[in-house]
Amino acid sequence: MSTDVKKSWLASRLPCPAKESGHCAPTMERGRRYGATLPTLISATVLFLLASGLVQAVYYNPAHGFDSIQFILRDVNSGWLIHAFHVTGATMLFAAVYALLFRDIYRRAYKAPGELVWLLRVKLYALLLLVGWLGYALSDGAVSYWSLTGAANAATGLSGVAGAVGRWFFGGPNGAGTVARLEVFHAVLALTVLVTLGAQRCAARALARQAPAPKNPVSCHPYYTAQTFAALSVFALIFAVLVFFAPHFGLNHLNTAASDTLVVPAVLSPPWYLSPVSAVAGVFATAGGGIFGVVAMLAVLAALPWLDRSGTSNKRGKLYRLLIGLLLLDVIGLGWSVSDPACTAAGSLTLVFTIWYFFHFLVLTPLVTALEAE
Repeated sequence: MSTDVKKSWLASRLPCPAKESGHCAPTMERGRRYGATLPTLISATVLFLLASGLVQAVYYNPAHGFDSIQFILRDVNSGWLIHAFHVTGATMLFAAVYALLFRDIYRRAYKAPGELVWLLRVKLYALLLLVGWLGYALSDGAVSYWSLTGAANAATGLSGVAGAVGRWFFGGPNGAGTVARLEVFHAVLALTVLVTLGAQRCAARALARQAPAPKNPVSCHPYYTAQTFAALSVFALIFAVLVFFAPHFGLNHLNTAASDTLVVPAVLSPPWYLSPVSAVAGVFATAGGGIFGVVAMLAVLAALPWLDRSGTSNKRGKLYRLLIGLLLLDVIGLGWSVSDPACTAAGSLTLVFTIWYFFHFLVLTPLVTALEAE
């Protein structure tokens, strides 16, 4: 591909922000579904998390991570509320991101010319996974300590360039120095998430301009601004209910205890939003295998625009919709399999769910989309 072709491909999908004008098109198609407000909800939640995280960072001491959290909860004015905002915000953010990814997969929004928007959303998901895990590790609880120890040992044990990057990232054995470095990465990557959201917004607006003129147009304001406000209101209501009635929703209760270098908790499940990725990483139990599993999981998502063999067809047949439903159940199963170690078949089910995940994208998606396009 020549340089000019690459530039034209990128310029048509990610224009210079200086060329942008207005926050939305003057007229839009009537009947837009509420799922279209998910990017706005995600952006608002990220900004909220940045603000609450900044307040907590003032009081956080990486040399005494767990004690710092307890100090914020017990001694800082309204610290318990700020911490609950941050923890619940992470839950709401990942719920919106998972909903957006599945919505795009179901609607085949990843197909040309929307492949750049899809790639940016997969990148956003990958960054949020890393930022979410770093925040989890910074809590220095009984479970997160061993998660950090396992990740550090796996990364620093690699050879070559990968091992050098792992040693640079973690800086050595798990301790105060490692936690301090991770706090910096947590803040820097959070800002990178904000930049990625901006790039995704530019790409989505460029894609909207390429769409045909609406057949049944309606003005953006107040028709869709009111819709966005209604979605934000419902989102905020759910957020408030979780903050005041279930602030530890989806979290491992064993992580509320201090870490102990001599005691491994009976249940090592991470927060719910990290569970599917943790399950895939656990299947590849060799040194560095977990990292390979996570990278492969994200890579097949990024490759989806090219795995779909339907050409220009945007048809969603019954078989394709059935596969998306099975994929949703598969991801839920992955999360459940690592959160319920009491189940004797959990290990075998994790392997089955992982195999189905890759089989869905690498085999069934090209096959079914090619058949339904005929």
